Amino acid sequence: MKTNSIVLVIGYPASGKSTYAQKFKREGYYRLNRDELGGSLDDLVIELDKINRTEGVYNFVLDNTYATRKSRKSVVDWAKEHNFEIECHWIDLDIGDSLYNQCQRIIRKYGKLLMPNELKSERDSSVYPPVAIYRFRKIFEAPTITEGFDKVVKVPFHRNLDKKIYKKQAYIFDYDGTLRSTISGEKYPLSPDDIQIFPERARRLRELYERGYRILGVSNMSLVSKNKISLDIAIECYERTNDLLKVPIEYAFCPHPAFPQICYCRKPMPGLGVAFIEKHKLDPMKCVMVGDMKTDKTFADRCGFHFEYANDFFKQ
Repeated sequence: MKTNSIVLVIGYPASGKSTYAQKFKREGYYRLNRDELGGSLDDLVIELDKINRTEGVYNFVLDNTYATRKSRKSVVDWAKEHNFEIECHWIDLDIGDSLYNQCQRIIRKYGKLLMPNELKSERDSSVYPPVAIYRFRKIFEAPTITEGFDKVVKVPFHRNLDKKIYKKQAYIFDYDGTLRSTISGEKYPLSPDDIQIFPERARRLRELYERGYRILGVSNMSLVSKNKISLDIAIECYERTNDLLKVPIEYAFCPHPAFPQICYCRKPMPGLGVAFIEKHKLDPMKCVMVGDMKTDKTFADRCGFHFEYANDFFKQ
């Protein structure tokens, strides 16, 4: 182990920084984290200085988002002033992975995907709305040696699911524009009587079901948030769709508005997919998502599902 060494672990919220930092802690580094200690990032430097002086600690690992040069400056300045070598280890991942990880963290901790009001009221520092992740992307400044780091290490992110546990298969379908349309010509059904099923859907889904595949459904239904239909009517519409298809689809839908993004369940957010993965122990690589829009594809990509557009899938 090096002496007089600081490792700064940075990156998106829910990117695995704390897990990565534990590796250094096991090697004897003293770990400092704002979420655990409270205060500001500059306060961490004050704590670092105190521990160095009073306890004779000479190896530290600090893990936080550290999105900007300014947020990293105080610890870099301290390192240079005290002749410490300082490295920046940047957990490099896509925003979709960050969103997935946050959904997974919430579900594993609380047993469900938290709704917007719960995200607001929860005092757990590891629970935050999507805006926190999007804000990081907006303000992030990639670390460079010109800031004063002796070394910058880009650490690739790999999503790990235990294949001994997560091994099941499923087909996941969008509803509107994929399985159903309306008799009235409205974009979305306002009542169960307004639903009609696209050709080939019932036959193909029945075929998959009889072959033993789990059939799941994910849908956005912002009409509920606009008070155009009630939550109960929305549920009746999904149940009616399943009746017409003659296939028992387990479905989940988001009733929240498209904007602003206040939840993790509205596609292309991965929340509903993560919930199904956790509930049924799915292997995403063995699952297929079928939809009609780019948001469906982005949802599938973020969950790790294979994706097919509805027109292509139902031509087979």
